[in-house]
Amino acid sequence: MSDAGSTESDLLVERHGSVCRVTLNRPERLNAFTAGPGGTRDQIVKALQAADADGSVGCVLITANGPAFSAGGVLASENAEPPSPLDHYLFYKRLGEFYAQVRSTQKPTIAAVNGLCLGAALGFIVQCDIVIASDTARLGLIEGRIGHPGAAELVAHIGAAWTKFLILTGELIDGERAAEIGLALIAVPEEELLPRALSLAERIAALPRQGNLLNKASVNAIFDAMGGAAGRVAGRAHEALTRSMSHAAAAPDGRLFEDILRKEGVRGLKRARELQYKEPWLRPRSKP
Repeated sequence: MSDAGSTESDLLVERHGSVCRVTLNRPERLNAFTAGPGGTRDQIVKALQAADADGSVGCVLITANGPAFSAGGVLASENAEPPSPLDHYLFYKRLGEFYAQVRSTQKPTIAAVNGLCLGAALGFIVQCDIVIASDTARLGLIEGRIGHPGAAELVAHIGAAWTKFLILTGELIDGERAAEIGLALIAVPEEELLPRALSLAERIAALPRQGNLLNKASVNAIFDAMGGAAGRVAGRAHEALTRSMSHAAAAPDGRLFEDILRKEGVRGLKRARELQYKEPWLRPRSKP
């Protein structure tokens, strides 16, 4: 891994001293994850494995180019929709395996979240050790609005009440709210996001490497023993069941969301969602 940096089709990987920076680099698609062989998920795993194998790397910083961290998983034809309940189960099993690979990265990982962070991207960032969000970031499980699952990874991190709110309303929260509920460590002004995240990554990378790896492994083991591991197993089956029934999810005007997506694309889907609600239920906090 050279200081000059390298590129994959969806990623930019570069070095800042002892910090490996992995940048989602498909801004024209809002950095949406592709799931097929060699897609975004495989590229992320490859980059993290390379960082783990590089003895000079002390921390991994995950960032994104463009106006969004990631819009989540691709809805359109890039990811073929599995037709049977078994295929749905296998899809979410593979998603769980991707999350596990991110979670099992030995080096400490930091996600610096700007702009939109939706769905599968939300599941992704909670696998990282520390999340820093810009105060203007917008995070949520918008797939709940079209009858899709996506909440399983969040419950152990932010509790049942906030997870239910996010999936049952599909409403977005800002970076400050994300920090309040434990989805992020802190929220910072947008212009400070990268400098602050890099500063933290450099600080972590300066500590004894073996100690950091073992301390991270200890905390992860305790988290799993407290129920994180069992929750993921139980949630995966429910996600597959929910997804297998999403073909029947309809907009308020009675049209099926899957028909709308097929005939009118993502823009049509957004118009249909607006029939549910336009204004957020959460009231913005007054600034001092």
